Amino acid sequence: MMLSFKIAIRNVFRNKRRSGLTLLAVVFGCVAIIIFGGYVQQAYVGLRESTINSQLGHIQIFKVGFEEYGNKAPDQYRLSPQSVEKIMEILNEFPEVQMATMRLNFSGLLSNGVNSIGVFGIGMDAEKEAEMSSGLTLISGDDLFEDEIDSVLLGTGLAKTLDTQPGEILTLLSATADGAINAVDVTVAGIFSSFSKEYDDRAMRMNLVHTRNLLYTEETTKVVILLKDTAFTESVAAKLQVRLQQAGLDTEIKTWEDLADFYKAVKRLFGGLFNFISIIVVVIVILGIANTMMMTVMERTSEIGTIRALGSKRSGVVQLFLMEGLIIGILGGFLGILVGVLTAELITSAQIMMPPPPGSSQGFPIVILIVPEVLMRSFGLAVVSSLLSSIYPAIKASRLKIVDALRFT
Repeated sequence: MMLSFKIAIRNVFRNKRRSGLTLLAVVFGCVAIIIFGGYVQQAYVGLRESTINSQLGHIQIFKVGFEEYGNKAPDQYRLSPQSVEKIMEILNEFPEVQMATMRLNFSGLLSNGVNSIGVFGIGMDAEKEAEMSSGLTLISGDDLFEDEIDSVLLGTGLAKTLDTQPGEILTLLSATADGAINAVDVTVAGIFSSFSKEYDDRAMRMNLVHTRNLLYTEETTKVVILLKDTAFTESVAAKLQVRLQQAGLDTEIKTWEDLADFYKAVKRLFGGLFNFISIIVVVIVILGIANTMMMTVMERTSEIGTIRALGSKRSGVVQLFLMEGLIIGILGGFLGILVGVLTAELITSAQIMMPPPPGSSQGFPIVILIVPEVLMRSFGLAVVSSLLSSIYPAIKASRLKIVDALRFT
């Protein structure tokens, strides 16, 4: 076995040009997987953090039944002031919680006196939301402040539809908790942009006090929690659910991933693309190595005949070629990881900007993450593809007739 391995190594390095071309194919495959895999992982992380820090937070607490019936009857599925107070007390027991804030959701009609458009409104604590919604980008104007009660922030699409600018006064109509219609004047403080164009086309953010005056209610739609690290989400959610039940609160918990439908759709899309591209890369590498190995068999026909004449079995010839493929795969895998990591760092440092993806309103710089799982995957695919591409040439070499092989020149 050891002798066969030494012979395989010598055979690999005997023809440096051919081996170099074969290694180049393996390295190319590894680099392609590392670059695209790192890009996909960064897309996951970027979209995840944008979703958390612009809309959802890490965890949200609702009244039981809100997810199923909240859109039909929002007034019946709000948290009472007493429930919110108990929730806040419980959250103080968790060191992983960075902050928590209340939000009061509503729908209404926003008008500039000429045009009107339906909006999705969020009443919020302006001071806390400045930290909670750090993923939002203020395009123009100022942020919300507690002392400017009637100020609002509009999404870029909404502001464009109403042709409004910071400082202008608009009229907001909505149904109160009793089912009546109420109207208030609001002043546009600023215009913001998030990762989602659809959200920016309808979203309006306003002070919680003014929202409660509009709806005639002291209740809250949900409590939104921001953690110190996204990795804490599942463990905190599980412990918090138990703690809320012990307190006798009629609530339910949703994590950011439960609520982020767009994120999950993007992850499925990119996951499928990554698998598809991996398959294409493996096929290209297999065809390239197999072609080179077939040429090797033709060039070494007389050598194979000599080996067989000296008593080597067919299985020994197969083993020899498979070892050569294995060595090429291992060398190509290590070189591919090295070149892939260097290429990823180079692309990241170049700060190449990408245009906004579908459904988004912001571009972003290309960042390639170095992910251990992707590195291992590229190495594994390099080894496996090299072995697979060596199987047919190895079998063909082993089936050569000794007499015919010795006569080949």
